[in-house]
Amino acid sequence: MRISLAQFVLGLISAFFVSGAAVAVELPSFSAAERIVRIPQIMMDNNNLLYDVELQLDFDSGKFFVQRYSDDAPTNIAELNLPFKLALGKTATISGTDLQLQFSDVTEDSRCPTGLACIWPGQAGVVIDVIRAGKDSEKITLTSPDSYPIIHELSGYKLELLGVQPYPVFDTAIKKQDYRLILRVMPLF
Repeated sequence: MRISLAQFVLGLISAFFVSGAAVAVELPSFSAAERIVRIPQIMMDNNNLLYDVELQLDFDSGKFFVQRYSDDAPTNIAELNLPFKLALGKTATISGTDLQLQFSDVTEDSRCPTGLACIWPGQAGVVIDVIRAGKDSEKITLTSPDSYPIIHELSGYKLELLGVQPYPVFDTAIKKQDYRLILRVMPLF
């Protein structure tokens, strides 16, 4: 996988700034001897969230080459204001809150597959269980058209659906267990 310097810089900017406000996150580290940049989390193309990214810089071309990365978060703890990925059937605890989110179902996926020309872009429907200490869980269904974010207000918080992965490809079925959501929880001001 190759990314240009411009894509990398834009990705870094989106990783460190959320809705125009700076967010405290671990900064990437750079080893000059190895020409390796290590980034704990980065969002590329507004719909692809990667963790533990390691990029190697080629000084001749000025491009970074992805050496390794993970599609899944290293823990089940998510931070306020930062995007995180949640697999079907998994639960994430939102740090510093009484919230837990569980991705419980995909009710539909009629998004126009890559490789086809469609009249309608389609949509994906997902169910998320909101679990709060001492309260009954709440099921919410979010339907995502072709534009993001999809916003749902929770008591004191805003839940944003930033993406549904993978995106359908013509003539390839998506197994339910392969679905991932990219979410972000932010306090309501």
